[in-house]
Amino acid sequence: MNAAVDLERLSPGLQGVPETMLLTIWTRSAYSDGPHSLLNDPLLMALMQRIDYDFRGRFGPPTPVHAVRSRYADERIHAFLAREPEGSVVVLGEGLETQFWRVAHPRVQWYSVDLAESIGIRQRLLPAHERNHLIACSALDDQWLDQVAQQIRGPVFISAAGLLMYFTEAQVLALLEKITRRFGRGEAFFDTIPPWFSRKTLRGWKLSTGYTAPPMPFGMPLGRVPSFVKQVPGLRLLSCPTFAQPYPRYMRLFALLSHIGYLRRRFAPGLIHCAFDSGN
Repeated sequence: MNAAVDLERLSPGLQGVPETMLLTIWTRSAYSDGPHSLLNDPLLMALMQRIDYDFRGRFGPPTPVHAVRSRYADERIHAFLAREPEGSVVVLGEGLETQFWRVAHPRVQWYSVDLAESIGIRQRLLPAHERNHLIACSALDDQWLDQVAQQIRGPVFISAAGLLMYFTEAQVLALLEKITRRFGRGEAFFDTIPPWFSRKTLRGWKLSTGYTAPPMPFGMPLGRVPSFVKQVPGLRLLSCPTFAQPYPRYMRLFALLSHIGYLRRRFAPGLIHCAFDSGN
C-alpha cells in the first residue's frame, strides 16, 4: 500500500449527497475499533484523524447500520472472489469506503465509480493503488459501463451500497438491466429503505439541528424485493435479510422485530444480494 497523498488535515467542504460519505465513515469508525468491533479497518481509523470536521455535531451519535452494511458486503465479496479468483469488483458511489483494503484480495481489479467531486476527495485522502481504478462519473452514466466492460474478463461483483435510494425506481431498474446485459455473469449487492423512511427524507429528515439528509426517492418494502428483482431479466435473488439479522448482537431489538413477518416485510430496510446471468 502506498503512502497517503498528503498529511494535512482536510476540510472537505461537501454538501448534498457527496457529504453522506462523511456520515458513513463517521458511523463505520465507531464500530471499527475495540475487541467487539464489526470491522477491522485501521486505514479508516487513520483517515478519521486527517479530516477536520465536526462529525458528532453534524450527524449526531453513530449507529451500527453502515458498519453492518459494509461487513455484510465484505463477506459477500470475499465469498465471490473465493469462487471466482479472477473476478473483478465494481463499487458504485464508493465515496471514502475502504473496502478494497479490508477485502485485501491479492489479484482483484477494483473499480471505484463516483462523482468527480467525490473521486477528488478519495484521491486526496486514500492511498493510490495500481489495482484500484478510479472512474469519475455518475452511476447512471454509461461511461463506467463502457470503460469497465472493455477492461475485464470473467464475472464481476457490482456493489451499490448506500446509493440506489437516491435514484428513482425507474432509474434503478434501468441500471440493473444495463449491468446484467453488459457484464453477463456475476453478483450484485445493494440495500433498500422502506417507503415510510423514503417519505421521511422527502419531508426533510434532520439528523441534527444543522444537518438534513438528502432526499431518498426510492423506497421498497422487503416483501416486494422478490417481485422487483424478477423484473430484471437474468437477475436472481440470493438473500435479503434486514440490517439487524446478520449480526443481531449489534441491533438486538430490531433483530427480535425482524422475526415478526408483517413488520419485516413492510417496515424494515434490507441488504439485497443477487446473482445474474444474462446468457451472454
